[in-house]
Amino acid sequence: MNFRQLQIVHAVMHNGTTVAAAKRLNMSQSAVSNAIKSAELSLGFTLFDRTNKRLVPTEEACLLLEQAEALFLIHDIVEQTAEQLRNGRKGRIHVVATSELSESLLPRVLRRFLRERPEVSISLDTQRLDVLQEHVETGLADVGFAMEPHRRPALRYFPLATLDVVCACPQNSPLSQLPFVTPSHLRDVPLINTGTSSRLYTMVHEAFQHSGIPFAPTVDVRFMNIAGLFVEEGLGVAIMDQLTASSRRLDAVCSVPFRPRLEIEVDAIVTSSRPVQRLTQALIQQAQDAARQLLSPR
Repeated sequence: MNFRQLQIVHAVMHNGTTVAAAKRLNMSQSAVSNAIKSAELSLGFTLFDRTNKRLVPTEEACLLLEQAEALFLIHDIVEQTAEQLRNGRKGRIHVVATSELSESLLPRVLRRFLRERPEVSISLDTQRLDVLQEHVETGLADVGFAMEPHRRPALRYFPLATLDVVCACPQNSPLSQLPFVTPSHLRDVPLINTGTSSRLYTMVHEAFQHSGIPFAPTVDVRFMNIAGLFVEEGLGVAIMDQLTASSRRLDAVCSVPFRPRLEIEVDAIVTSSRPVQRLTQALIQQAQDAARQLLSPR
C-alpha cells in the first residue's frame, strides 16, 4: 500500500463517500473506487463496509489510519515547507560582505528581510574583498556584497547602487562649510587613506596627480568605516563613498562632495556555476531597494 492510496483511504473515511472524497482530492470517482479496491487487495482485508450507499470504515481501517496520522502530519509539514521555499519564506543564506557594507547597508537590508521572513536564517561573514570573492566562487557563501570588486569570469555581478565619493571631515572643520572639496583644499590637511589596492585609491590618487597636489596620507587603514572613526577623532579627513560617510556611527562627521566627481559601484556577487536560489534573489532585490532608499534625497 503506497502513500497515495493511504491518502485516498483517509479522504474516504472522513467524507463518507467516494464522490465526496474524489471532489476533495480532485480525482474522478472511479479512480477513488479503484484505488480503494487496489489497497484492499494488497492489504488482504476489507477497509470499508458498504452501508446505505456510504462507506463505513472497518475496525482494521480505523487502526491503520490511526497509525498513519503521524505520516499525514509530516506530509503537511513537508508541503508547507515546500510552499515557503517556493515563495522565498524559508531557508538559509550564507552572506559575505566587506566591512563597510556590513556596517552601513546590510543591517538595514536584513532587518526588513528577516522581519518579512521569520523562518529564514542568515549567516553574515565580514571579509576583505579578495577573500569575499573567493568565498562566493568556491560556494562558501551564497552571495557577496562589495564596492568596486575586481571582475572574475566565474562570478556574476548585480549592480545595487552608484555612490558618489565625498570628503569626510569633522563637523567643526572649515571644509564642512564648502560646497565641494578639491585636492587643492586638502594640500595642508592630514589625509587618512584607505585600501591602497582598491579602485577608489587609484581614482583619488589620479585626481590629486591631475591637480598637481602631492598625495601624501598621514594614516593608512584598510577599511573606509575605520577611516571614518579616525576622522571623527580629529586625526584628519578621508575620501570615501557617501554610504559609508553617512553611517549612523559617524555622528560627528560631515560629508562634503568631492571634485572632480568620482563614483563607485556597489554590487551583489554570486557564482556563475549554479542557479541563484529564490531566497538569494529576494535578498538581492531587498538590497537594491534599501540602497535606493538610503541614497534618495531626504
